Amino acid sequence: MSTYLITGATSGLGRQVARRIASMGGHRLVLPARDAVKAKPLRTELLGLGAAEVSTPALDLSSLQSVGAFVETFRRDMPHRLDGVLLNAGSQSAKRLVETTDGIESTFAVNHLAQYLLLLGLEDCLSAQATVGWTASGTHDPAETAARLSGFRGARYTTAARIARGEYDDASIEQACKDAYATSKLCNIVTARAFARTGSATRTYFAFDPGLMPGTGLAREQGPLMQWIWKTVLPRLASLLPGTSSTERSSAVLTDLLIGTLRGSHNGAYFNYTGKQLEPAHPAQEKAVEEDLLSTSNQLVARFVQAAA
Repeated sequence: MSTYLITGATSGLGRQVARRIASMGGHRLVLPARDAVKAKPLRTELLGLGAAEVSTPALDLSSLQSVGAFVETFRRDMPHRLDGVLLNAGSQSAKRLVETTDGIESTFAVNHLAQYLLLLGLEDCLSAQATVGWTASGTHDPAETAARLSGFRGARYTTAARIARGEYDDASIEQACKDAYATSKLCNIVTARAFARTGSATRTYFAFDPGLMPGTGLAREQGPLMQWIWKTVLPRLASLLPGTSSTERSSAVLTDLLIGTLRGSHNGAYFNYTGKQLEPAHPAQEKAVEEDLLSTSNQLVARFVQAAA
């Protein structure tokens, strides 16, 4: 019996991965949620599909204090080692960049920093052969056709300190929101590669691009018209649009990566929704970017790591 922790499992891609694992029968699922009460129907559903145990502890990724408290409680109370961790939760601002209560731009805070802190705190809870994955995005790559058609121009990595402040100098407000999302997803890929290089040699790390998935909750901050198009029109056109997938298709590949039936040619590999291993855009491969990102991230989460230890 294996134990898997998945963030962002109350909807979209994360929910589909949780459903697939539950349907395998006999596994434990830990699905942190911002509102544990609202997650109760998910728990009932997954137990009905065959999961051995399902817990939905409270966790707000927009608060580093909440992450630290979650880690402290988990380390104290969890009797089982984690065989897989999927850092899947994500957010994208639509109209303006905002700060979290920690004073950090929210896209960077939720998509990268909070989940970085979460993994740091849970490292001692991983089994020797554990798999850790990040849901990244092809939007980080300026050469990605589907991303360009959606208004993305690739990650705009300068320094992690500037990104944490939401500084995208030459961008309109709308473009800055897209830049922040793409850059946070670059950070996911960089982090996966960094843990593969410095973490336990027996564990597997990967990053995954699920493709554009119309109908998911990613457009929840968009206006009513865009939300209607995203949820109603685009899913019907998905098979015709380049770089477009579905939660069903992408979750199948992502589940195979998480449970270890699909492996890359090297640790820290990056995959897309077809299961193909790709090389990420060049900034994700730069040592200077990795060093800057990890150094700044460690500084930003330092007091929360100490509190949870």
